[in-house]
Amino acid sequence: MSTIRTTPSNSLILVMDESVGKIPATMQNRLVAATDSCVAVGCRQMHDGPTEIHFDPAGGASPQGELVFEGDLHTPSRELSVCSVTNEKLVFASVKESRTRVRVFANHPSEPDCIYVIFGFN
Repeated sequence: MSTIRTTPSNSLILVMDESVGKIPATMQNRLVAATDSCVAVGCRQMHDGPTEIHFDPAGGASPQGELVFEGDLHTPSRELSVCSVTNEKLVFASVKESRTRVRVFANHPSEPDCIYVIFGFN
């Protein structure tokens, strides 16, 4: 498991395969918005402090918080990343398939300071 602490621009992280990630056009005042290749997740406001992000293949972590997203993402390069909106790769991992199952958990419904991204299970 990889764990990072960050204060991403716009208080938003993107979970995607950078080679094809199509960012959602809007968040529509929700914590999570997704396309078939990208999940955008809201974070703690920058001025309130960092957000802790746990990035882990399935089976490794016991996620905390509520499940806020579950779905498959296109991962044709077989790499899944957590990126900032300025396209800074914060953490990444190789995945086995060209479609990867992703689950996202958050500890707050609007401004989480702890997010779990669990990936790669069937």
